[in-house]
Order: sequence, then C-alpha cells, then structure tokens
Amino acid sequence: MDETSSSSFSTLQHLLKLSYSENPEDQQKAAIDLAKLVDGTVFPAVSFGPLAHALCRLVPSTNRTVASYSARALKILILDDTLRPQALVAGVPAVVCGAIKQWEDEILCLRELLGALQTLCWDKQCVKGVLQADIIPNLFDYIQATDQEIAVLALATVSNILSYSDTLLLTDNTAVEALGAGMPTLIDVLRTCQQKPQALYAAACIANGSFHPRLAAIINQNGGNPSSIFLLPLICLLWFRFTALQRSGATKFSESSYIRE
Repeated sequence: MDETSSSSFSTLQHLLKLSYSENPEDQQKAAIDLAKLVDGTVFPAVSFGPLAHALCRLVPSTNRTVASYSARALKILILDDTLRPQALVAGVPAVVCGAIKQWEDEILCLRELLGALQTLCWDKQCVKGVLQADIIPNLFDYIQATDQEIAVLALATVSNILSYSDTLLLTDNTAVEALGAGMPTLIDVLRTCQQKPQALYAAACIANGSFHPRLAAIINQNGGNPSSIFLLPLICLLWFRFTALQRSGATKFSESSYIRE
C-alpha cells in the first residue's frame, strides 16, 4: 500500500467512526468529508460495504447538511459500475427513497437524493429495490416541480425505470399502475414544455413505456401514439451525445429499450 492509499484508508477509518457518533457535529464532519473523499478516491469493492452502511446511517438524518452531503457521497460512490451491484444488499435503494420522501420540500437535499436514485436505476437489481419503495408517485410530483434540475432528475429516473418495461415491469402490476397514472403527465410535458431536457426525457419515458402492453394502451388512450413518437428518443440520444451533456449522477439514458440487438 503506497503512502497516498495509506493516508486515504486512515482518513476513511476516522470518518467512518465519526459517522456512527451520536454527536451532530461529528456526523456533519463525517458527511462533508466523506463527500470530498469519495469524489477523489477510487475505492476497492471490499470498501463499499462499510462505506455504504455508514452513508445509509447518515442519509436519513434530520439535519439538512448531513443528509445532503451524505447523499452526494453516496451518489458519487455508486457511479462506479463495479460497486453499484452491492447497493441493494446494503439497503441503499430503500434508504434513498425514504430520505426523498422525508426531504420532499427541501430543494438542495432533493437534488442530491434524486441524483443518487436515478444512478441506482441504471442497475437492474437496484431497480427492484426502488420499485418496492413505492416512490413512483413522488417522482411524478417532482416532474412537475418548478426547479428544473429536480424535474430533469425525476424524468431521468422514470426513464431508467421504464427501460425495464419489457422485463421487470411485466410482473410488477403495482409499479405499472403507478407509472400508468403518470403517463398523461409525461405526454403533457412532451407536448407543452419549452425546456429541451424535460421534453427529451419525456419522449424517452414514453418510448420506453410503449414496450409494456398496458402502458402502451394508456399512451394511446391519451393521444401519445407510440408509433408517432418513437423516433424522438433517438433524437434525444443523438442530442445528448453531440452536446456532451454530463452524466455525473444527473443524466443517463437506458438505451436498451429503443436500441435492439
């Protein structure tokens, strides 16, 4: 172990200890410093368990600073494709969804938490945990938020969930009913929103949803015929690639639903 790795490991041990303290000041220092540490450090898979459990303890905090910084740390941590599959075992989806409901009126916390949630929804196993948390109705509320970043993050998350329309969602009637109830909202965003990111993500949501028979029927009933809008997500994909939009926990299309092998 080189000197830098040794220093990072010692710092991590100290911060993990602080995260389990009952002292609010210790918890705040742990959350802020962990967010800084994970942003510049590559952790081995073996470190994910202790880190995830510590952050899952901090994220539900009633202190806004602790909750937002620990959510940011968690969001950055699960950007690593090799670590994300362990998130479900650590209980991360349930913790993040619970915190979203807790901080629904706090913009700064919501931005970090929704960023973490949409990143979780890149992973099929994590999506299962997200669906069990009954968070979909909340996401449709946030899609209509006046804060653009929150609206975009909510749309990105729903788009990722709907990318499993022809797999996971085929056997999850509860989630499908919640998604079906929100389809008119997505169609309305696509038709009326003047902000390009929202409209493009709404198009991706509708196209992804059209692969589920029940959701496709709802889309048709509300005037959003999938066959007439199917090219829009491809336009979305090209637009995001050519403008090099950042994917740092805030944006990612699940391309599998409209690019078939």
